[in-house]
Amino acid sequence: MRFLRRQTRRLRSIWQRSLPVRFRRGKLHTQLVTICLYATVFLNILYGVYLGRFSFRRKKFVFSKGLTIYSLFVATFFALFYIWNIYNEISTGQINLRDTIGIYCYMNVCVCLFNYVTQWEKTLQIIRFQNSVPLFKVLDSLDISAMIVWRAFIYGLLKIVFCPLITYITLILYHRRSISESQWTSVTTTKTMLPLIVSNQINNCFFGGLVLANLIFAAVNRKLHGIVKEANMLQSPVQMNLHKPYYRMRRFCELADLLDELARKYGFTASRSKNYLRFTDWSMVLSMLMNLLGITMGCYNQYLAIADHYINEEPFDLFLAIVLVVFLAVPFLELVMVARISNQTLVETRRTGELLQRFDLQHADARFKQVVNAFWLQVVTINYKLMPLGLLELNTSLVNKVFSSAIGSLLILIQSDLTLRFSLK
Repeated sequence: MRFLRRQTRRLRSIWQRSLPVRFRRGKLHTQLVTICLYATVFLNILYGVYLGRFSFRRKKFVFSKGLTIYSLFVATFFALFYIWNIYNEISTGQINLRDTIGIYCYMNVCVCLFNYVTQWEKTLQIIRFQNSVPLFKVLDSLDISAMIVWRAFIYGLLKIVFCPLITYITLILYHRRSISESQWTSVTTTKTMLPLIVSNQINNCFFGGLVLANLIFAAVNRKLHGIVKEANMLQSPVQMNLHKPYYRMRRFCELADLLDELARKYGFTASRSKNYLRFTDWSMVLSMLMNLLGITMGCYNQYLAIADHYINEEPFDLFLAIVLVVFLAVPFLELVMVARISNQTLVETRRTGELLQRFDLQHADARFKQVVNAFWLQVVTINYKLMPLGLLELNTSLVNKVFSSAIGSLLILIQSDLTLRFSLK
């Protein structure tokens, strides 16, 4: 831990010296992004999913043998601890198929172990990707409103901090209700909560990247909207009579330079955000699959409890049922948030194309026409879509598909159970 703190302090000093003066004075969005970046890198190292470090001599991320040994130790201890728990519960018959939270926890253990292997295998690719992203240079060159920045920051806190906090509180309530007060300890809840946090860390990294991409696209569109208004105004009859051709040509050249810079930032953001998906796509697909299975299993167990109460007159714990519903609602809420921010990013990319179509190029300068057409061609050829493993596109329709799949599977299970119950009678 002392080594990690020392690395973080030195990394902060190097980044601060390498950034422009405006950032060191304290731009809001760069400060918040820096805080989130420090937290993300620290958590990735702490959980053992990242094998790199920042080289202060070379001023870039490099592979670290020391962190590799630390990560191997963390992953080995994690695997042995939870595999022994699973084996112990199977051998003693403690695993109950109606224990939704316990089974959901062990499913996430499998996701964690898979994430360790895939992230370690892609370490060199991730390091090269990090070294190729001039993130702060792009952010510092854009004018991003404080309201949008704070909204994105709060949105990220809701996904990364408050959702796990709600889950932890519900787990405390669940364990204190399901086991005796003398047997419950905070270690019991932490043991169940840890796989949920570690398995979701890679998804949180991708979510943070999407939030940043959405901020950059929104800032590009805001600046592009101003260029559209000015370019169209310069071609109005009043402005053409008011200004000489030389002034309009010079101004169009200045606008072309600004537009060319925006095109580079748009292409950089779109390509990097799509490329970053390939580092997290397996984790996202597995997490969605586990969430789908967990939600379906939890709802089915709730149905079984209600059916046993009304048909077999068994006791029904309403408080425990409410706690379980809240616990299962959190991963569904996280899925909704990922789909929503992905959809917002997609909307911003489409708005870029719509803004480019608003240009009136009838009396524009030749170079300005060339830059506008090149920018439009770039937007069309990129065709910004986020599809993990090429299976499902990340947008609002994903929530409907997951919900429909859960409901369909649940109806089949309920129908089979009711058929079995009434056939026995």
